Amino acid sequence: MKKYISTDSMQMFAFNIWSVETANTVIRAASCAGRDVILQTSVKAFEFVDKEELRWAVSHSAKRSGIHAYLHLDHAENLETIQEAVAQGWDSVMIDASGKTLEENIRLTNAVCAIAAEKNVLVETEVGRVGGSEEGVSGAMAGAARIEDIERMIRETGADMLAVAIGTMHGQYDGQIALQYDLLRQTEAISDIPVVIHGGSGLTDQTLQQLLSYGNVKKINISTEVKQAYREGIRESWQKGTLEKEGFDPLKTEKLIRESLTDMVMKKLRLLRG
Repeated sequence: MKKYISTDSMQMFAFNIWSVETANTVIRAASCAGRDVILQTSVKAFEFVDKEELRWAVSHSAKRSGIHAYLHLDHAENLETIQEAVAQGWDSVMIDASGKTLEENIRLTNAVCAIAAEKNVLVETEVGRVGGSEEGVSGAMAGAARIEDIERMIRETGADMLAVAIGTMHGQYDGQIALQYDLLRQTEAISDIPVVIHGGSGLTDQTLQQLLSYGNVKKINISTEVKQAYREGIRESWQKGTLEKEGFDPLKTEKLIRESLTDMVMKKLRLLRG
């Protein structure tokens, strides 16, 4: 089976989901945009969902919609969770050992590569430490990646994609940010490994387009904005009175949530080139 992210693959957005309904909504939006899409589950979401149901629903919804939708486990820190995701049919997994020494990070990445190889599952690993905090993912000791560490990770592991900390952060941005685009150029100069950008939520369209101008950037993660769009649908439902005790209408509420999510997803996907 061809790897869905590779040197010559299209660039993609990855949206965090936590239920069959959020997955289906993202898939329908991607279909309208004519784009394949990655659906990410945090470890908390992975533990929450019915995994067999979600795997089946994503496969069938994507097939019906005429696109490819891939399931990705994000920021897993232990091998047991990764083993379960591989066994349940997830298409890719991320080992996050960025808080450990580089040597331990390399060791764990290779351990995950061995597990994933059994079912041709892609492996993402992180170099540097992405800042912010979101769904149990803490970047309190954030720091940009060093090119020598990137080079070692590429040379000494079999990872399929590399999350490079360039100054983005999980959660909300507070004020101006300065991204280290030089790290993307330097990484591209030493390897054609696909690069992943974490902390895509809150970046301006201009910044996202600049990131996408680098051919080695193949995956940009969006999580906080998914939850914000979901909340916006609920807020609009409240304003329209569909959450009131007397006028509660679950179908109208679900419709507003779905519309809010769809609008956000399509706006992101329109930024993709090609």
